[in-house]
Amino acid sequence: MSEAEPVSAAAPGGEAAAAAPFIDALRARVAERQADGGHLAVLLIECGVVGRIDAVWGYQVGDSVRARVAGLLRADVLRPDDLLGELGRDDFACVLSIVDSPAVAMLAATKSLRALGAPFWIGEDEIYASPAIGIAMFPEHGEEAETLLQRAKSACALARDLDGSIADYGEDRDHLAASRLLYENRLRSAVAEDAINLIFQPQYDLRLGQVMGAEGLLRWRDPALGMIPALDAFVAAESADVVIQLVSSILNRALRNISEFRYSAGLDLRVGVKLPARVLRHPELIEVVERALGTWSRRPGTLILEIGETSVLGAEPATRTTLGRLKELGVKLSIDDPGMAFSSLFWLATLPFQEIKIDVAAGSDIAAGLKSERILQSIIELAHHLRLAVVAVGVADDAAAARLKELRCDFMQADYKGPALAPADFVARFGVKED
Repeated sequence: MSEAEPVSAAAPGGEAAAAAPFIDALRARVAERQADGGHLAVLLIECGVVGRIDAVWGYQVGDSVRARVAGLLRADVLRPDDLLGELGRDDFACVLSIVDSPAVAMLAATKSLRALGAPFWIGEDEIYASPAIGIAMFPEHGEEAETLLQRAKSACALARDLDGSIADYGEDRDHLAASRLLYENRLRSAVAEDAINLIFQPQYDLRLGQVMGAEGLLRWRDPALGMIPALDAFVAAESADVVIQLVSSILNRALRNISEFRYSAGLDLRVGVKLPARVLRHPELIEVVERALGTWSRRPGTLILEIGETSVLGAEPATRTTLGRLKELGVKLSIDDPGMAFSSLFWLATLPFQEIKIDVAAGSDIAAGLKSERILQSIIELAHHLRLAVVAVGVADDAAAARLKELRCDFMQADYKGPALAPADFVARFGVKED
């Protein structure tokens, strides 16, 4: 073969049949490498643009863009003896017929991202691809054509969650992909059946020495998978496209329980709910929050949205817009990001947060450690200068709580005061006792 030509071209609805010639060609290359003891690489590239173009401008325009993508890959990435397969509307497979090491495949993947980084012009509209690339190596990751394609596809699915948008195959990643798919299906059912539960960790006002609120902690116990961490639940929700449904379930359960605390036990509390910053990408969040507050007749200021993964806010302007709209709604916004760099406070100060949570466990003995105390004092003073209330978590004991009060920390949330509790247990412990 004199140049890297497409071996197959997929028409709408005919992807499987169109892929057959390419798989035959890949089998032939695998046989050659088996004979000479060499290596080859399969790159599965998802462009993330053709399907959207099909939907807006039609298949004819989509075909034109696919031809452009194939031309870019042939010209900028592939060598004369390499193969190019067009497996679906957005899927391309590049076969590097001979490679000396995985580094060669990674270089080709990097070149592919660069080649697809330029805009595609459709009339006066500038359209960008959003490619992700998975890599599988022969013989390391498989010795049959179908296996190599499947494992490159598996790596490609994971590449979508990586900053570099490139992933090579690994068995651990394959197991992770299978686990995610299982989580997605289970989560859909759990949300549909309202099977997501919350337990409540009390928050104390250090100035008044009394319970002033609670954080609702997500607890999803699946009958088959056991207890699912909250972060994994949100990752599964993203993949399953049920983020807003999950958030709605959490908010309504939290506000319902906090309303019950008020009417059944005389506890007029605020409630905090932690959400990853990625949730702010969804403009529907505003309507969901507003509807939940109305359903349970709660003042907006009694709901605290605790935002984690704040690094996302710097990269995505839409998330900052959503924060502003939540502030206008009257909801309080809290920074809850243990991994946040101290320097991040400079730009976070420009956003409408009203509170910050700090993990004081790293300071170990606050009451006795002079350096730890000075650091905490500086953080608390800085937060107050930025008009942020401070919630200390990870407080070890009463001595540490007393010292935090002297340092003018506002609130605390501490395991030593007791574990997070189911709603009925929370009421039994903190409710107003009748004589």
